[in-house]
Order: sequence, then C-alpha cells, then structure tokens
Amino acid sequence: MLSSDDDIFFIDGQVKYKIWQTYEEYKNKVHSYMRNPDGRIDRHKIASIMLYSIIINKPFDLKMLSSNQQIKGISLLANEILGFNTAMAIVLSFLLEDANKKSDKIKFEIFKEGFIFPECQYEDYPTHVWKMLYYAKYNNHYDIFAFSHVLFLIEAYTELKKRIELAEKVL
Repeated sequence: MLSSDDDIFFIDGQVKYKIWQTYEEYKNKVHSYMRNPDGRIDRHKIASIMLYSIIINKPFDLKMLSSNQQIKGISLLANEILGFNTAMAIVLSFLLEDANKKSDKIKFEIFKEGFIFPECQYEDYPTHVWKMLYYAKYNNHYDIFAFSHVLFLIEAYTELKKRIELAEKVL
C-alpha cells in the first residue's frame, strides 16, 4: 500500500503488537459472549475481529502535506483497506484449507480466484465497505458480529455466483 500512496506512512514501533493484543482481547470477549462449548469461533468472526484490531490501532497515518496539496480520498481509507483485505484473506485461507482437507474440488474451484462482489451503481462494492468501516470507526460503532455477517454474505454471494457459472458450463 505504501508504494502506491505517497500520502500515508506506516507507524513503526508497537503497532503490530497492539493489533495482536487487541485481537486477542476481543477474541476472548467473543468466546465469552458466545459460550461455545467447543471453544471455537467461525472464520467470519475471526476475520471481523482482526479487521477491527487493524482499524482501531491505525497502522497507517497521513503525512503532513503542504497547504496546496490535497489528500487523495483513498489515503484516508488506508487502515480500512488494509483491515478489509486482511479479513477477506483470512476468510479465503480458511475456505481453501477446508476445501483441501476435505478434497472438495468444487469448493476449491469456486474460491481459488478470490471473491466476487455485488455490482453497485456508483462505486465498486469494496469502496462502499471501506467507507462504511471508516464511518463505523469515526462514530465508534463497529460491530464485530454484524461485520462477520457481511463477510459471510460476501462468501455466500461468491459461492452462489460461481455455482451458477459452473452449472451453465455443464449445460
């Protein structure tokens, strides 16, 4: 992200540790809240917790620019982009690992190229999500459980679209 954006910088120091610490804290809270007897939480919640840990700890910050320079909109969303991409990668890694373990060639075929997002009228779907995450952080209203459902729906949408494509190839 840094190589493609001159308006941001990565905060060195303890930020990686803080992200991990926040992840562990909220993972434990989710475990306690759910009271799941086997002690496991699903991939969507794990990804949502990591996303939260990234955006709340803000590993990227804006550079101070001169008064005549304007910050690119995407720079403001650097932490949200990193968090969302990390969450999607977590969900995808769980899906592909599970498909490999179960020798599920169809599931692997569906997700081997990543996710498909719904079409939106004005901007692409990820941009809408990044903005939603920005305002959730700004307003202090991020909901780990609600966003885990967003991740689940992206997965389900991808699977449905890909199964339709695969079925059309067979017919």
